[in-house]
Amino acid sequence: MRVPLQAFRWQLGHRAGLQLYQQRSAQITGLLRADKSICRSFSTLVHQAEKKEGLDLDHLLTASHWSKEDLSTIEVTHKDPADWVDKAARATVWVCRSGFDIFSLYKVRMWSGSMHERDWLRRIIFLETVAGVPGMVAGMVRHLHSLRLMRRDHGWIHSLLAEAENERMHLLIALNLRRPGPVFRALVIGGQAVFLTWYSIMYLVCPRYCHRFVGYLEEEAVHTYSKLLEAIDTGKLPMFSNMKAPLFARQYYNLPKDAMLREVFEQIRADEACHRDANHHFSDLAPDQPNTMVDHLRRGHFQHQNVNSGVMKIKREAQAKVLRETFKELDHDEDGFIGIGDLKHAFQQHDTPYSETELEDLVTRADRNGDGRIDYEEFTKAMADDSLH
Repeated sequence: MRVPLQAFRWQLGHRAGLQLYQQRSAQITGLLRADKSICRSFSTLVHQAEKKEGLDLDHLLTASHWSKEDLSTIEVTHKDPADWVDKAARATVWVCRSGFDIFSLYKVRMWSGSMHERDWLRRIIFLETVAGVPGMVAGMVRHLHSLRLMRRDHGWIHSLLAEAENERMHLLIALNLRRPGPVFRALVIGGQAVFLTWYSIMYLVCPRYCHRFVGYLEEEAVHTYSKLLEAIDTGKLPMFSNMKAPLFARQYYNLPKDAMLREVFEQIRADEACHRDANHHFSDLAPDQPNTMVDHLRRGHFQHQNVNSGVMKIKREAQAKVLRETFKELDHDEDGFIGIGDLKHAFQQHDTPYSETELEDLVTRADRNGDGRIDYEEFTKAMADDSLH
């Protein structure tokens, strides 16, 4: 009589996994009882710190990280206008930038050397509340356009949503350094209301103009963050020079624990340069032309994400752990393979009746290279192969 593989899985995999679970649970319980006060104190501190500053990357579209080589290539650039649409976009950015500089006293403070840390943070926070709008608006419009015309978008929406989230992360990082007051929040609401309305209408009228506008806007952002880094390097911002990077920023950019705030601003400048190049690229494309550019934000993380990314990651890790532990339990002689002798020992340990023919049949079905034994790769494939039930 053949032993069904399903019964084999239950007898070996699940019982072995249960035994290991019970053993490790007992070990953990003993450790917790040994020093409950320390465990509770540590747990409370960790929970409070994570609740305050922590970041779960599994729920993000992007996970930006720039290497030193990448950062060394970032520079202030400018794309010359090619036609009246480009000139109109450049002129709009110049008007917006000049008006904001005058209203915020940026030019005066830079000229007089009185641009301090709090002034930089106000500027960054306000600008990032605006910078997060274009990507979301463009992504929404193209999403609805795709639904209405019942056809694919061909890669635009993903990059646009990644841009919007990345700009929002810049804002959240800045908010870890300064919390704005009610007057500032009211100005943000007013500015966002005006900009959101104007940009939404313009994107419906001329998407190419809007992407060129954002490209020129990001050129200004790269210039601004370059000035900020220069001020830090020349000692004009001593607080920023000596400040550690917030946990939130370290997690998002995958920076080491000893990373400084300057490194965070350098990463943000690289992000802005990425948005600059991406939007100039979008402006050069026809609206129905596929986006073949895989920008930095999508290359490392975004294209592998899905709605259940966090859950699936945990599930895959748990399954892999159980398979490794089960294979180790079955490999009685610890030679890295499961043979008939190992299976005999396993069946005897679990008081399961067997015959030589049944054991040979199990090995034969799992042994894909014909060497008469089962390695770990063959074991995982056999356990996942539904055709062997």
